[in-house]
Amino acid sequence: MKVAEAMRTHPEILRPIFVSGHNQLTVQNMMSLFDTVFSPLGSNARRAENLTLMFWRDWLIEADGSRPISLQNILTFVSGVDLIPPLGFPERPQIEFLHAPLENGSRRRYPEANTCSVVMRLPIHETFEEFQEYMESGIIQSPTFGFEYRFKTAFLAVFPRTKVFMKEAC
Repeated sequence: MKVAEAMRTHPEILRPIFVSGHNQLTVQNMMSLFDTVFSPLGSNARRAENLTLMFWRDWLIEADGSRPISLQNILTFVSGVDLIPPLGFPERPQIEFLHAPLENGSRRRYPEANTCSVVMRLPIHETFEEFQEYMESGIIQSPTFGFEYRFKTAFLAVFPRTKVFMKEAC
C-alpha cells in the first residue's frame, strides 16, 4: 500500500480520514475544554479568580467574531494546535491563575501557556477591558505561535501598551 505517498501528494483529500471527528471550534466547547485550578474557597485569591474566569468567558464570546483574535488563535496559543484533536488531548487542559508577581515585584499582565501540558495561565486584572487588551496583545505577540504581520500591526495601532510575555517550552 502506498498510503504514505498518497498522504504526501494529496493531503487535503485524505485529511478527513485521519482527522475525522473535528467539530467546528465553538465558544461552548472552548469553555468546557478546560478544568480550572482554583485557590481555596473564601480566599481573596479565589474572589479574583472568579472575576478573571468571568472575564475569560466573556472574552471567548467576543473572540468568536468581533475581536482581532479568534478561538483558533487562542487554542493555538495554549496547545499548539488550532483544532481540538478527535481523541482529545493526552491530559485534560487546565486554566491556572497568575497571582505571583514577577521578580521585579510587578504583577503579571500577560497570559502564559504551556503547550506540552495544555495549561493556560490567566493574568489577574481589575477590569474586563484591561484583561481583554493584555490577553489579545500577549497572544498576538507570541514568539512561538505568532500570527501574521497584519494582525500585529492592526492590534498595535489599537493597543499601544505591549510588552514581552512568557510561553513555556516543553
